[in-house]
Amino acid sequence: MGRARVVVLGGGVGGLAVASLLKEKAPEHAAVVLVDRKKEFQFPPSYPWLALGARKRAQVQRDLALLRKKGIEVHRDEVESIDLRGRRVRTRRAELSYDHLVIALGAEYDLDLIPGFRESAFHVYDLESALRFQEAVEGFRGGTVAVGVARTPFKCPAAPYEMALLLEDHFAKRGMRERVRFEFFTAEPAPVPSVGPEIGSQVLDLLKSRGIPYHPKRKLVHIGPSELRFETGDPLPFDLLFCVPPHRAPNPVVDAGLTDGTGWIPVDAQTLRTAHTDVYAIGDITSLSTPNGYVPFLPKAGVFAHGQAEIVAHNLAVRVRGRGKEKQWDGHGACFLEVGGGKGAYLKGDFLAAPRPTIEFHPPSRVWHLQKVLFEKYWMRRWFLRPR
Repeated sequence: MGRARVVVLGGGVGGLAVASLLKEKAPEHAAVVLVDRKKEFQFPPSYPWLALGARKRAQVQRDLALLRKKGIEVHRDEVESIDLRGRRVRTRRAELSYDHLVIALGAEYDLDLIPGFRESAFHVYDLESALRFQEAVEGFRGGTVAVGVARTPFKCPAAPYEMALLLEDHFAKRGMRERVRFEFFTAEPAPVPSVGPEIGSQVLDLLKSRGIPYHPKRKLVHIGPSELRFETGDPLPFDLLFCVPPHRAPNPVVDAGLTDGTGWIPVDAQTLRTAHTDVYAIGDITSLSTPNGYVPFLPKAGVFAHGQAEIVAHNLAVRVRGRGKEKQWDGHGACFLEVGGGKGAYLKGDFLAAPRPTIEFHPPSRVWHLQKVLFEKYWMRRWFLRPR
């Protein structure tokens, strides 16, 4: 009997981890194929640092071809369609059959959903956009900086709040804080609603302490050259705009009928199985119900993609080897919230706990900033070292 062919779509945090872990756990039993449109893996938690000049491109990316040293078949290619009945994935250059399929394609950005977004807004949700924002920040000489969230859901719920705090610190260090006015707007009802009102109020206090006004329940509908318009009708002028772009699932998964009314792929919370035999989905592309949570669906964040990847890799290894005991994902996650000045806050919790998620907030300190630096270094080494 030959090796089971496991095709992993997406080489981001989740896809990278599941492909690598499965190859480590079942090297003789699994033929692992990884497909990603990009040549490099890029580390999203470092994008804010990149945008503010604290990192260089080479520090936050690694060539996915290095995974071939582990015996992983790497395709730099674009997924065009998924044939669930025929167990095939069609890309621009090939047709790949599978015994097991792991979908980790993440979210795409719909820059044309809101008129004016593409022309006037900056963001850091991919590496190239972070570099473009870096140029805009370096050329900024004063005025109103608007930071906000266009639509929900979006990746890394703390990211826009982190960006506002880091920008405030950046301009203060450059001696131009008095020439900069901040405004924070969001479609959310409260700061970081997924972590609950108590922690959300502490995040709001951080904004207030920096003189950053907060405007919730503002659904953005139009961006002019220097003015934002919302459903409420209240305009907001700006000179520099950072805005989280609207997110959506990639077309191939929608066309395959994998998504539901949420626009994302529904999965079993403990196993990450989809409704289709031998098909799993992990990370940002999923819709995972949290009926006891502060929000109805699990937030989109790399830490969850990583944790889910560990479970899927373990369970697939059990299946292809024909021995061992499967595990269930526990819903644990954590993230850092950089605030500038060499400090960061830390949030962690069990997001699937009943009757409510149990989440801790650790206030900003140098310890948590250093922990994030170490985590970055660990991640960039862990998956790309030559196997022993």
